[in-house]
Amino acid sequence: MKNNKRATINDVAEVARVSITTVSRYVNGKYGKMSSKTRQKIQQAIKDVDYHVNRQAQMLKRQNSHLIGVVVADVENFFSSLLFKGADQVLSDIGFQIILMNSNNSQLKEQRQIERLLELQVDGIILQPIGQLAVDYEFLKKQNVPTVIVDRKIEPEIWPEIVTDNYECSKKLGELMLQMQYPQILILSEKIDENTARQDRYKALDDLQKNHSFNLGLIEIKVTSSDDDIFVSLKNRTNNFKIKTAIYALKGPLLLRLMRVLTQRHISVPDQVGLAAFDDWEWAKLTHPLITTIQQNPKLIGSTAANKLLEEIQESEAQASVITVKSQLMVGHSL
Repeated sequence: MKNNKRATINDVAEVARVSITTVSRYVNGKYGKMSSKTRQKIQQAIKDVDYHVNRQAQMLKRQNSHLIGVVVADVENFFSSLLFKGADQVLSDIGFQIILMNSNNSQLKEQRQIERLLELQVDGIILQPIGQLAVDYEFLKKQNVPTVIVDRKIEPEIWPEIVTDNYECSKKLGELMLQMQYPQILILSEKIDENTARQDRYKALDDLQKNHSFNLGLIEIKVTSSDDDIFVSLKNRTNNFKIKTAIYALKGPLLLRLMRVLTQRHISVPDQVGLAAFDDWEWAKLTHPLITTIQQNPKLIGSTAANKLLEEIQESEAQASVITVKSQLMVGHSL
């Protein structure tokens, strides 16, 4: 690599066409079942990119705990399970153990959980943040613990961030709804301003409204909201379902609840109201009618975050960056 940028373990992996995990094993002398062909490819790639192992980091690594902390906003959300699985598939294979922590959507609890992980001297942290500002995590930044942010963003960027293309895929869904001539779109969500992913999904539709003629509404679900509360809001916004309306639920559990509300009250989809949602685990494929969904990939987010964290641990330095994991719009029969 003939430039001023120091080669990283990721550069070696790309040239050798193997995973960062495999390169990490090679660098640390853990050949195991690694074939001689793979070892030769990595050895040649190291020469090609002029990679130099950070010996100081290696010496520190020998004293490490081989523990990785994963802090999620809501452990009951299936997104968290798939995120964990993706990270574990990468990390457990090279001897790391994951400690899963739940912040329960509380910034105070999140800080306590992170502090517990620091007490355990974890080698790194994968964090789905509750806070939106870097200053909220100054206490963690000062510890110089390798950290990767997932699902949501913090401002300004201080660590690598692995996120879904929330804005782009929501824009595609909004354009589909307009093609199907919906004069009104209602967004169903928990509190928008508490979550950057929700903000991006909402902003896509809000921006679309600036160049197209349709009514955009927002129904924010509170912890105390009952099914009756949701139904009354829908009735009022749709003039008792006389206004042709598409509802966009911003996460899978809300879609599940919304379908229950509509089914129990004999509201037909899509005859009386259109329906679409973000969906983390593809259960919407089992519904009738087949729901139009945006399929994000939390497992890939988890594995990408784990590989990025390994690179950070190996190099003992972090470059703030954003890696976007693409989602897919799956068109069903609910609009």
